[in-house]
Amino acid sequence: MGPGSLASASTGLSGCAPRVRRNRFDVRLPGGVMAHDDGQGSAPTAATGMARRTLLRGLGAAGVGAAITGTGSTAAAPAPGPRAVASATSTASGQITAEGVTRALAVLDDIVKKDKAATSVPGIAVAVVYEGQVRYLKGLGERQAGVVGDVDVDTVFQLASVSKPLSSTVIAAALTRRLAKVDWNDTLQTFRPGFTLADAWVGQHVTVADMFSHRSGLPDHAGDLLEDLGYTGEQIISKLALYPLARFRDNYAYTNYGLTAGAQAFATATGRSWQDLSREMIFAPLGMSSTSYSFADLQASKNRAALHTLVNGQWTPDLGANNDGQAPAGGANSSVRDLARWLTMLISGGGFPGLQTPVVDVPGLQTVWKPNNVTHGPEELGGRASFYGLGWNVDYEDTGELRLGHSGGFGRGASTVITVYPSKKLAIAVLTNSDPRGVPEAIAAEFVDIVRYNASTRDWLAFLAPIVAEPITPDQTKYSKPAVNPTPARNLGAYVGTYPNRVYGDLTVSLRDGALSFTVGPAGKRFPLTHYSGDEFYFQTTGENASGFSGALFAAPRTKVLSLTINAWNRDKLGVFTRR
Repeated sequence: MGPGSLASASTGLSGCAPRVRRNRFDVRLPGGVMAHDDGQGSAPTAATGMARRTLLRGLGAAGVGAAITGTGSTAAAPAPGPRAVASATSTASGQITAEGVTRALAVLDDIVKKDKAATSVPGIAVAVVYEGQVRYLKGLGERQAGVVGDVDVDTVFQLASVSKPLSSTVIAAALTRRLAKVDWNDTLQTFRPGFTLADAWVGQHVTVADMFSHRSGLPDHAGDLLEDLGYTGEQIISKLALYPLARFRDNYAYTNYGLTAGAQAFATATGRSWQDLSREMIFAPLGMSSTSYSFADLQASKNRAALHTLVNGQWTPDLGANNDGQAPAGGANSSVRDLARWLTMLISGGGFPGLQTPVVDVPGLQTVWKPNNVTHGPEELGGRASFYGLGWNVDYEDTGELRLGHSGGFGRGASTVITVYPSKKLAIAVLTNSDPRGVPEAIAAEFVDIVRYNASTRDWLAFLAPIVAEPITPDQTKYSKPAVNPTPARNLGAYVGTYPNRVYGDLTVSLRDGALSFTVGPAGKRFPLTHYSGDEFYFQTTGENASGFSGALFAAPRTKVLSLTINAWNRDKLGVFTRR
């Protein structure tokens, strides 16, 4: 089957018969993501300096009903963004019905092909489940650009942050089984005695639920930058104690390593590794044979999708993205066939065909789907807020339905989404093997539009693509052009030395062949420095959390260079390296 063909499969499950900022305007997408419109009629773009992962975290519930509202009473009418592709029919109620699902399934092939053609992403796989049946299960495109092998329904993709709702389901299943005397509200210190945070009292009281709802007080994405420097997951979790805290249980700040610490503490309480617990609780009972939290298992798969980024107009594959260090938050791997089984269990109230007892009981599902944290407050009086449960984005539609979901994305080349309507027993999963371009979210959103309104309410791909695009930071803009009237650097030897930092470790500046560079982290990554002006240099960031150019500012209050500030690592005021 060629890369332009949709590869489908029998949709039967065991026991089931198959069935066919300036004066800005904020665009609130379902799921709590805030995109920003420049007020000039352009498409929304990411907030300056915001990591792409930060934007992706809330897109999982992407669907109908994005609200565009002004932020001040004197603001002009917001630019509408891409217009609706078609008007909703007068007979479409906006409700999710069997007729609407059948209608949307009939055009889903066309939606997938359209968005693939528009973006040229290498591969896409999609699953739709409805009322306990897998109604759509297909793959399209290439597993790895330039290598023979098509995406099919068993191709294993890296899920990125779709790992989080999967992980919360693992814990809910373990609690259903009463596997150990442990609960969501048990503290991490109970099972990880050495764990602490910058505030010892918070470190003593923070719970598994706090970490899964991103309300620990840790700063947004705390620890993520360390993984690019070669630190292990355990090392990063131990360094969380060095990060400044916001008010405990009084804010929302998305932390991969906080959630990972909570998941691992829970697994320890059961006497199992996270991988073993997941296999026993979810993957084995549901027959999810292609799913794991192990990079080694992914490497061993003969039917895996490579990650891809577009380099000079060519898709460049990456087979080396190991996310074991934050496996519960971003290290799961799965196929759409397996995800369809998981989603079927979820929309069936925790039960599954052929099993005598539920995988997760109803109270367990209610717990993980209950709002635990406010991700974004109402834009206007009487408006709706967006929430986060335990590993899930939680929102409510205009028509009242609970909508759950999550997006995932790796800048190195993955983009994923799930959306679930429990009361309507409808769910969709979309996996792609390219860097985030809005494709999974657009497919899911347009599918739900057709279900509800018999028409797409907007050009979702055009709307979402700039939101999930890599943001341009101030440093990237600044250092892309030569300095105006630059001053010379001092003798380059004056900068050579070791600059310790309590979070990032020792940074060593060296001079080779007349050029400065520095190394930092266990991996010994070397970053060449380019002079900008005076004691100011810059370098190219690399890795999953790369943000383009970053300033490297040496400080010499008198005659001796005493410190170095790395702008890209200084968001939480932790990027100052003091010379030894």
